[in-house]
Amino acid sequence: MTKKMAQIDEKIIRNNLINLKQIVFEVTEKCNLHCRYCGLSDLYQGNDIRQNRNLSFEKVQLMIEYLQRIWRDHTVLDTVIDMAVSFYGGEPLMNMPLIKEIIGYVEQLSFPGRKFHYSMTTNGLLLDKYMDFLAEKNFNLLISLDGDKKSQGYRVDHSGKNSFDQVYRNVKLLQHTHPEYFDHYVNFISVLHNRNDVEPIYDFFKSYFDKDSKIVALGTAGVSEDKKPEFLKMYQSKAQSLYKSPNCEALETSYFFEMPNGYKLSRYIYHLSGNVFFDYNQLLLIKPDSEDVYTGTCLPFAKKLFVSAVGKILPCERIDHDLAFGFIHDDFVDLDCKKVAELYNLYLSKCAGQCTVCATNKLCPQCIYQIEDIRNKSTHCKNFCTQKEFDKDTAQVFDYLRQYPHYHEKVLKEINFTL
Repeated sequence: MTKKMAQIDEKIIRNNLINLKQIVFEVTEKCNLHCRYCGLSDLYQGNDIRQNRNLSFEKVQLMIEYLQRIWRDHTVLDTVIDMAVSFYGGEPLMNMPLIKEIIGYVEQLSFPGRKFHYSMTTNGLLLDKYMDFLAEKNFNLLISLDGDKKSQGYRVDHSGKNSFDQVYRNVKLLQHTHPEYFDHYVNFISVLHNRNDVEPIYDFFKSYFDKDSKIVALGTAGVSEDKKPEFLKMYQSKAQSLYKSPNCEALETSYFFEMPNGYKLSRYIYHLSGNVFFDYNQLLLIKPDSEDVYTGTCLPFAKKLFVSAVGKILPCERIDHDLAFGFIHDDFVDLDCKKVAELYNLYLSKCAGQCTVCATNKLCPQCIYQIEDIRNKSTHCKNFCTQKEFDKDTAQVFDYLRQYPHYHEKVLKEINFTL
């Protein structure tokens, strides 16, 4: 069967906006930290130059009114869609007046069929000032903290001072003042680098907060060419860190999915075994040998819609701002569903030469917007896999499963695999 790249149309984009699950507002470009590995630092290319700008309330209003018109025309009776209104930066708490204004505006409007909740990622430096409001509104709060003081070494203020003491004090204050809120709504995210490791991070959060932290490696896409030596000095993957631990085998169970063998096994079971279906519609209606090839790129607005501080509209905060799909002007929203679909199809077509013959095109992990030469006429995907490489990986998966057969049940029961 001849494979071809999938195509989408404006109906799909509009349907995603109708069923939008999250809108993210970059309320400010300002930040009270100067983290060396920040995705918005000069370590990476592709983002707008940070000029300490704030998002205007007028642009927020226009975006919400644009969406409200779409939702009003497509309300389904007795159906409620949970939707997150999220705040991003910079450090979002540096523009708390706008956050409060947005929430007040959303709560006074009528959105039949919508139930709103709020979320934010914060560095924690201003938690002591605003924690009462965050707890009152039941914010899903994700606090960036890399572990103990040594682990926090790259998260410094503009004078170069380590932020650990102040962040730790504020988080402990939040835990003491609003213990129930802390237990149910507060989580952590830690960046892995050459000054920390998975096991000490795990131990730190268990010991001091009785919680786990989501551990993420430094992003590898879009690193500036002249900064790559510095980046490589800081970088380590979760697998590298776990293999260094004397308790590697025990940690492999806790961090099974992050380990290379666990990741490969999970991908194989969910996407290539032919025996896993997420619902009855997939079992009964989806053709298993579809000729359409997709990359690992989310369909525009299927998961979220991101608004930058200057009004650019993107499907995600991780996409370079020069690839924006729309813009909020002073008096209208320029977001054309047909143009969004055409842009998506254009970028997808640049990968067609590799994607249609890639042995892993059914379970591609690659976002096309993270391909370094995506702006060129043709692109080169580093995740391209030949049939020979795929067969070798498959043999390794079966060898691993024969050695640890109990992991089959673990994958099916414990892992929510979405790639």
